[in-house]
Parts: sequence; C-alpha cells; structure tokens
Amino acid sequence: MTLTNMNQYYKDMEGINILNLKKIGLVAVTGFAAVTLAACGKDGANSDIVTMKGDTIRVSDLYKEAKEYPSTGTATLLQNMTFNKIFEKEFGKKVSDKAVNAEFDAQKTSLGSNFAAALQQAGYTESSYKTSIRSQLLLKEVVTSKIKFTDAEYKAAFEAYHPTVEAYVLSETSEDAAKKLVEDAKNDAAAFDKTAQDKKSEMKFSSNTQIPDEVKTAAFKLKDGEASTEPIKVSNPQTGAASFYVVKMIKNADKGTDWKKYKKELKTIITTNKQNDATFVNGIIASYLKDYNVKVKPKEFSNIFSSYEAAVTSSSSSKSK
Repeated sequence: MTLTNMNQYYKDMEGINILNLKKIGLVAVTGFAAVTLAACGKDGANSDIVTMKGDTIRVSDLYKEAKEYPSTGTATLLQNMTFNKIFEKEFGKKVSDKAVNAEFDAQKTSLGSNFAAALQQAGYTESSYKTSIRSQLLLKEVVTSKIKFTDAEYKAAFEAYHPTVEAYVLSETSEDAAKKLVEDAKNDAAAFDKTAQDKKSEMKFSSNTQIPDEVKTAAFKLKDGEASTEPIKVSNPQTGAASFYVVKMIKNADKGTDWKKYKKELKTIITTNKQNDATFVNGIIASYLKDYNVKVKPKEFSNIFSSYEAAVTSSSSSKSK
C-alpha cells in the first residue's frame, strides 16, 4: 500500500491524478442506507458506527458522506472519515486553503479541457475533489512528521542518487526507428543533434525524476557527447507496449562523495520513499487508531481497519526473527 491506496488519498508524491483513483465496493446511496440502518440497530440514524477519543461517526454522518461520494464503498468511507477526524485535529492547522487550491489549480491546468470529464468519471464535484486533496495533504503531513532524517538514511539515499544532468532523450515506438537514431548518432553527430533539437527532446533530469528507470540508468553511464550504443527498451507495466529510447548526454555530473552537498534533494527522496513504504505508513495509521481508541460498533464493519493492524503485526514479527 502507498499513501494513495485509500480512495480519497490517491497520489504519488509528484502530484494528484484523479484519473488513477480506484473505486472500491461500489454502492448506491439508497441501498447503502438500508444496509447500514439494519446493521446499526433500532436507533437508526443516531446509532454510533465508529467511536474515538473526542468524536463519533454516526449513521447520519455516514449517510451524508455517501451522498457526497455515491460511488465509494462503505468501508472506504468509514476509513476516510475516521482518518480525517483524527488528522484534522493533529495537523489541520498545517494544511491551508491556499495549498489545497494550488494543488487543485495545478491538476485543472494539467488536464485542461479534460478536467470536468475526469472529475465526473472519478465521481467528484469540484468541492468534493478539494476535500479529497485536503485529505491527501493531511496524510502527507502525518507521515512526514514521523520520518527521522538520520545520517544513515541520507547516506543510503545518496548511494542511489545522481545529480541533474542535461541530455537529449528521444523515444520511438519501433525498435527499427530507434536503431536508425543510434546509427545517426554514431555516423553524423550534427545531424542527430539537429533531429533532437527539432523534436525538442533536450531534458534536464536527476535520479528522482519521473522518467523510466531504464533510461536514467543508461543515461547516467554516458560521458559528455556520448550516445546510446543500442536502443533502450521500456515496457509499459499496464499495457505491455514497448517504447525504445535513445539518449545522448550533453552534460553529465559527478556527484562526488559528500552527501551533505545534496541534503535538500536527499531529504525529498527519503520523504517520498517513506510515504510509499506500505509498512511505514500502515504503522503510523495504526498508532493513531490506538492512541484515539478507535472502536467500530456494528460487527458488519468490525474489520475495516484490520489491514493496518495486520501490517504492523507482520512488521513486528519480521523484526523479531
């Protein structure tokens, strides 16, 4: 699990892509209401579903949330409502409306004319999506607050780190086309450079840039002026479709041996790695569930937090061996 596996919490720390949100256990609000009321007994809408230190989630609260997010499963709704109540108390002051709006505007700009359709497809209104963004930012604050930036962590991150380089990165859909680029780079450097410039393929990137790892690994080995000696094949993990890359290094960089020169960049890498560490994240969430004495009343929903507790138990067992 990453920070994003909870329905309202999707995001790779590089940005929030609503097109990748996963819906879990689709329910209609009307059917949901009947099932929930039956599960919670004779008190109906006033029945407690989740109790915690200083707060409660009742059937009426869940029903209201289900109307706002009609395509989201009951378990996910209850998880998100519980986390939001706890994390708002702990970190609410650290997440400003300005930050939420900035993230919202960035996604709106990124998707352009597709934004409205993407929202609808993911089951959001603009208002509910901003609420979702706030939830994500809260969770980031929660996780970041628990990270210990030790010298050992910095040194481990430094081992895999490469500073920003400048290179031409060209992509082709066929291997033959990529092989032709390789030959062009070998036989006529000026012509290759012109082709690369015409395709606007000049890039600056480092080891933590979101381009294929295969491309970065190959690029970092090149000296200034050197080009790939063969196409770099990259397969799309979702579709299996292959792309073929050719890289020519313009200006490489030697990171040296002093990790402290890159402390800011390494801190970002450590943070991202921790935010995507399933055991680390689950352990933090489980600790808050325990601290807030979270209890689920109806037995039908009693296991909604079990995955967090199980992950922590598994981690503890591994450490004890």
